[in-house]
Amino acid sequence: MDEVEKIISRLNGIDPERPYFDPLVVEEAVGRHARLIGFRDVAFNWAMGPQQANTELSGIDFASSESCLWAQTTKSMRDQALAELNSDEAVLAAYRQAQTMAAERIADALHLEIFAVALRNLISGDAGTRSYNVASLVTSVMRDVVASSSVESERLEDLNEAYLPFADALMAGLGSFWIVGERFVCLPLPRLTLENGALVSDGRPAAVWPNGEAYAFREDGFFPALQSVEW
Repeated sequence: MDEVEKIISRLNGIDPERPYFDPLVVEEAVGRHARLIGFRDVAFNWAMGPQQANTELSGIDFASSESCLWAQTTKSMRDQALAELNSDEAVLAAYRQAQTMAAERIADALHLEIFAVALRNLISGDAGTRSYNVASLVTSVMRDVVASSSVESERLEDLNEAYLPFADALMAGLGSFWIVGERFVCLPLPRLTLENGALVSDGRPAAVWPNGEAYAFREDGFFPALQSVEW
């Protein structure tokens, strides 16, 4: 649990207005995740802004068996962990209760909400609904890691171990990703402009990506703003 607290502290140290970005560290972390789920020949494509992501993802059939490989692989691991927990009703009940308590604890301790930047209105087609938001993913992972300490399950430990590298990836600047087969299309965290802890909504750029793509924010999402001269 001390290790969990250390990870949470480091995650809370991410500066939304100047996030650290090191693509090599991201690739090492995501590659570690990939190896733990049985992927061997992982490739990375970086899109340095949402428009570049649109270009990179254009024409991909997200319903194809290749596009679904990662989701199916991780679902199989999750199902195996649940099957192990289901074999003992008392263990499953304890885990469900621990999950509820862990969710409350993580909500109080881990503050990544500002990084859960919605991309749905910036990424077109199926890709807009098929992205994995790393801040949201890591929040779920940390909840499950905390909850798993209440039961003994090798499958659950393997599952959590496989997902934990995304915490390192987030700290190194990975914001969102898409997976096609064993190819990861990665989008960095943007720099955010905040006022009183919330995204500015007065027409100024609220989110700026490394390639200078800038977007203002309002309640219904993001819309293009003048490009930033500095990322």
